[in-house]
Amino acid sequence: MTSVVDPAVAQRSRAAAETDPVADAVGSSPRARGTGRERDVIAAFSEITTEAITDTRLEDLLSLVGQKLCGLLGVTRCSVYLRHANGAYRGAAGFCQEAGDITEAVKRQVSGVDGDLFSQEVISTKAPVVIADALNDPRPHRRTMTHWDVRAMLGVPLIFDDNVIGLIFVDSRGREHHFTPDDIEVAELFARLSALFISQAMLNTRLRGQAAEIARNNSTLAYLADVHQRLTNAVLEGANIHRVVELLSELSAKPVVLYNNSFDVLAWAAPEALKLTAPPVMSEKVRNTASVRDALSELSASTPSAIVPAQLAVGLGRRHLMCRMVIEGKPAGFLGIVEVGRSLEPLDANIAERGATVLALQMLSERRQIETEGQARDDYLSDLLRNSRDKEHLVRRGPQFGIDLTNPHVLVRLTVDDTAGRLTASAIQNMVTRTFAQVMSTSPPPAVRLPGAVIVMVRLGADDPDEVTRVRDHVTTIRDRLAGELSLGATLISGICRSPVDYPHAHRDLREMGNVAKSFGWDERVMTLDELGLFRVVVSSGHVKEALHFAHSFVAPVREHDDGTLLATWRAFVGNDGKVQATASALAVHENTIRYRLGRIKEIARRDPTSLDSLLSAKMAFQVLDLAGQ
Repeated sequence: MTSVVDPAVAQRSRAAAETDPVADAVGSSPRARGTGRERDVIAAFSEITTEAITDTRLEDLLSLVGQKLCGLLGVTRCSVYLRHANGAYRGAAGFCQEAGDITEAVKRQVSGVDGDLFSQEVISTKAPVVIADALNDPRPHRRTMTHWDVRAMLGVPLIFDDNVIGLIFVDSRGREHHFTPDDIEVAELFARLSALFISQAMLNTRLRGQAAEIARNNSTLAYLADVHQRLTNAVLEGANIHRVVELLSELSAKPVVLYNNSFDVLAWAAPEALKLTAPPVMSEKVRNTASVRDALSELSASTPSAIVPAQLAVGLGRRHLMCRMVIEGKPAGFLGIVEVGRSLEPLDANIAERGATVLALQMLSERRQIETEGQARDDYLSDLLRNSRDKEHLVRRGPQFGIDLTNPHVLVRLTVDDTAGRLTASAIQNMVTRTFAQVMSTSPPPAVRLPGAVIVMVRLGADDPDEVTRVRDHVTTIRDRLAGELSLGATLISGICRSPVDYPHAHRDLREMGNVAKSFGWDERVMTLDELGLFRVVVSSGHVKEALHFAHSFVAPVREHDDGTLLATWRAFVGNDGKVQATASALAVHENTIRYRLGRIKEIARRDPTSLDSLLSAKMAFQVLDLAGQ
């Protein structure tokens, strides 16, 4: 009987055979056809195909492939390796009949490394390779064979598009096994079919990973955009630096510390749940560690942040994510996120870098505002000293700059050498006012920089000469501190200023006495104008030389006829307001001794030292000599 085949059916069959990879692979393997085991291969792949089209995990698919191959060859163990982008073949899945899933152990293995000639032969020949005696064959890595208790092994390449994308190794743990040519043919066929599905699964896994990465990146970008908006809105709403640091701590859910260049803490915040009572700073010990020091020094615009120490070590405590802050191209401190409560994450670096940018801009804005306010206050003080504004205007504007002219003040004039040239005028003024604030425990006082001097306005706690003495003591300490940084001359303190009209007069007196101090060489003195007494009248008259001549002439007779005793007694008598008893007590002698010496002075000088006129003249003479250092 002759069979009749429908041409359409035959055409569809031929088309199916041409497009079916399994049929095509089996058809190309005559030995497999001859053995009849191709049906076993196809049956095994029916389940694999089902798993593949259901988009199972790559690891599960590889494990299933290994199990099916073990069943086809009658062995008990298999391991699958996949080629990575760097060319290494890393363990991806494994199965053992006795132990079950051994994927995690296989993942710790790498094939094709130096000394593994067995794997290298499979890769280079792109063909199956059998090792009958793994413990004595020189090709496999001896230690690995011993560790896994391998006796006989078959290695088969996974080939796709003429590239070895992976390797399959099969054996029976601890038992000998003879791999026949038919086994090798079946394994090769099976690997060829597996490569089709595995390559597709790898592509799907890679695409899923890329899609997940894109989703994560989009989520991160959206979150960072929200972070930036919240930080920006906070600044626009008037948040200060402390509030911005608190917001960064909320966003990162970790402690945040803001340092200056010397690692002094400017601000810090931490989640309430941590119950921290002090900032978790980076200790000096950690900062001095070579690796940390190098990491911090390398922070720049191109490397804005780094985790230090990179790895936890005994004695170094917690890790810090440090971000360099830069203002106008100059280092301005560090912003740190501390690993407390929760581990540091890549997102923390983005939060820190955006926070550092916002804080730098805010600090620059505050600096500019302070400079502007400081300039305005300096201008106000200049107006006050020059008397270029009416009294009501000066009194009204004073509170804007923290100056209340209804309170008593004094002016302090520090003579500064302008020729030194190491610091700018503003830097000198800032150094002076900062030192006043430190010594007197107040905010920086108003000051103005003039050629050759800095004038500082100091508020008194009370309208009392004793308060001026207290200020004088502070100014002496201030001058001592500044002496190492600045080239200073005489430092003068004005009388008490009680109203706006007093300041121009006090400023003029200080300027005149500054010139006199320079001519007399009073470079290391701190004096109040009240200490100058009548000498101020002499200075204002412009007859300083005449005053010196008068002083020398007045005491010359006694100086020429004395070993110094009478002159010292006369000076003490004048200093004690012409009182014999007080003078005797000061010199630790009897009162009659004082009277005798005064008599001798009267005889020599031919004037009564106890008379009022003589007392006034002597007081003037001795003061001029003292001020002149003579």
